[in-house]
Amino acid sequence: MHTTAAHASIRQCIVATGVVGGDSPAVAAVTSTLTILVGMDDYLFQGGDLRSVLEAQAQKMRGAVEAEPEENLKQADPQEWAEVLAHHFAVAPPALRADEVWMEPVQEITIDVSWDRRRAFSDEYSDLARAFRGYRIVVHVPFDGDADVFKFRPSQFTTNWPRGRVSGHDVLLTVEYPRDSQPSIDGAAQNFIETVGRWLAFARTEIASFNAGLAQRALQEISGRHQRSQQRDLHLAQSTIPVRRPGESGKKTYIPDVLVRRPALSLPTTRADDKPPTLEPALDARVFDHILSVMRMHGRQMEQSPGTYVDLGEEDRRQTLVATLNTHYEGRAHAEAFNVQGKTDILIRYEGRNLFICECKFWSGSEGFTATIDQLFSYTGWRDTKLAIVVFVRERGLTAILRKATATLQRHECFVGWRAAPGETELRAGMHWPGDDERLADLSVIFVHTPRRKE
Repeated sequence: MHTTAAHASIRQCIVATGVVGGDSPAVAAVTSTLTILVGMDDYLFQGGDLRSVLEAQAQKMRGAVEAEPEENLKQADPQEWAEVLAHHFAVAPPALRADEVWMEPVQEITIDVSWDRRRAFSDEYSDLARAFRGYRIVVHVPFDGDADVFKFRPSQFTTNWPRGRVSGHDVLLTVEYPRDSQPSIDGAAQNFIETVGRWLAFARTEIASFNAGLAQRALQEISGRHQRSQQRDLHLAQSTIPVRRPGESGKKTYIPDVLVRRPALSLPTTRADDKPPTLEPALDARVFDHILSVMRMHGRQMEQSPGTYVDLGEEDRRQTLVATLNTHYEGRAHAEAFNVQGKTDILIRYEGRNLFICECKFWSGSEGFTATIDQLFSYTGWRDTKLAIVVFVRERGLTAILRKATATLQRHECFVGWRAAPGETELRAGMHWPGDDERLADLSVIFVHTPRRKE
């Protein structure tokens, strides 16, 4: 709004009320104050509704969850990811640094004072009235936080809109006055700071409520996408047609080609102080499922020829399983991907980490089964890997053994819940790490039944 029009309009409104006369000292005092509050500035907090803007920010967060690649979604820890998203999409309300206020050097300008009835002009349209000599001072009030907040109206507000403008991380007040006037610059700045601070307090309350609920909203979005993916996968699992990507054949898969990096999330870049997380190698969930299917098929072959394996011990049986797995995968520098460490471990190592560990054990009762689970969790440096146990059963009562194993696993202190298993001789469960209820893992237990021959 032009300076002259603004002053004339406000002055006319004051006079029209009939409370004071047009040339009274009260009008002079008001208009004198108004002179230093207008100029190049405009009304703050008038660019739209803050509530709508915050909701749009939440939708951007939802879009980030939906845009994340499928394999990254499967590998990421939901709680950890939700906290990262909440941090990145949180809004930082501005906080004025009122103790660091400064002003630019004074500028000489011309001001239209033709509206001022205290002045007598022979011609109010003359250059003297329209281009009166004056000064301009720009006051800077530094602030921390998101500058865009100054554009939007909070749900709670007053009709006393502050005038100013934002430049970088300063909110500016332009003070203009005629050279024969000496208004209080400090008073104008203090009034500006108080008015802007009052509006920011309204915005801060609304933003704080929004930020507090972001992590839960993010977790709900992640959980919703997980559920949709699981429902889709369960439906696809009903098909017997093998899944193969274009260009893939039956040749071996190179293990580093199927690794993903946890959390491997496409983090938004709205926070300048963030550093990329340290990403660790993890086994692709699709490859983990394929490894289990290979182990499952090998177990079926053992069951179909029990006489071949009945006299083999744990180590020999494990070696046949490793040989089968290595017909599908190769490791770094064309070495075997699956190696043996100790007496019973089958593992994949990459960059010094164990990405897959499988224990092969004979069934020796509920206590022995519990000890096997505990042994898996006793390894270090593989909290993000997939776990498997192959249980060789030489007894004939497999149904009773499966019932005992199910009850034993469910009673284990790390048991979280059951997962869908592909067959009646396999158990799949979600487990948490000892001492860390929030760190979850997938455990698959495959039972291979090769009963002893009757004497």
